[in-house]
Amino acid sequence: MKHTVIRSKMKKGKPLMDDPMISVYVPETHWFHVTSLQSMLRTYSTVYIKPDKGRRGNGVIRVKKLNDSESEISYRQTSQRCSTKKLIVELKKILHPKKEYIIQQGIDLATYHHRPFDVRVVLQKPLNRWHLTWISAKVAPRKTSVVTNVSKGAKDVKIIKTLQGLDQPLNVFEVQRELIDISYQMAQILGSHFPFNIVGLDMGIDKHGKIWFIEANTKPDFKGLRKLDRNQYRRYLEAKRLIGKR
Repeated sequence: MKHTVIRSKMKKGKPLMDDPMISVYVPETHWFHVTSLQSMLRTYSTVYIKPDKGRRGNGVIRVKKLNDSESEISYRQTSQRCSTKKLIVELKKILHPKKEYIIQQGIDLATYHHRPFDVRVVLQKPLNRWHLTWISAKVAPRKTSVVTNVSKGAKDVKIIKTLQGLDQPLNVFEVQRELIDISYQMAQILGSHFPFNIVGLDMGIDKHGKIWFIEANTKPDFKGLRKLDRNQYRRYLEAKRLIGKR
C-alpha cells in the first residue's frame, strides 16, 4: 500500500468528527467565515483560526473574547486588542485572501512549568497493524504562546517527565493510558479512510485531564528527536524499514 500525504486539516479531521465514539475528543471545527466566527465566539471564549493547508504552526491565529465588546487577536508573537465590531476587519489584515481557513474551539491546555504543551504521538503500520512508535511532549516557549510547534520555539520533552511535572494535579497513569488508547482508535479510523502507513497525531490534554485531538500529520517530522529518545527512534526506524520492504 502506497502511503498518501494529505494536507487538508478538514479532510483529515472529518472522519474523526463523524465517528460517534471519537467525536467527543475532537474540538468543534468549522470552515472559517464571518458567521462561523460569530457563532463560535458565542459558545467559546477562545477560538483558533488555522490555514486548512499549513504546516509548522504557520498562519495560526488565536482570538480571545475578553468581554462583550472587546476581543484579543494573537498572531505570531504579538497580541492586539480590538473592539468586537472591528474583529473581522482586523482579521482580514492577517488572513491570506487566497487560502481557506478552519475555525476551531480553543482548548485550555494543561501546563508544564507554566507553559502549555501538546503531545506528539506517531503510529506506524508495518505489518497491517498499527504500532505506536513514538510519544513525546512539545512544550511551548512561553505561557502566552499561540502554538506548540517546535519550529516556533517549543521544546521536545519526554512524555513521562512532562506528565510528572504537570502544574495540574492529574492522574498521570490514567491520562497516559487514555491518550494512547484514543490515539490507536484514531489511527484505525483514519487508516480505514485513507491509505496511510504512518500518522502523527498532535494530541492535547486540558487542565481537567481530558484528551483532545488537535491535528493529524501524514508526514510527521522527526528532526532532532533521535537525541531525545534513542530507543523510541530505533523503534520508528525499524517500523519504517519493514514498511519499505512491503
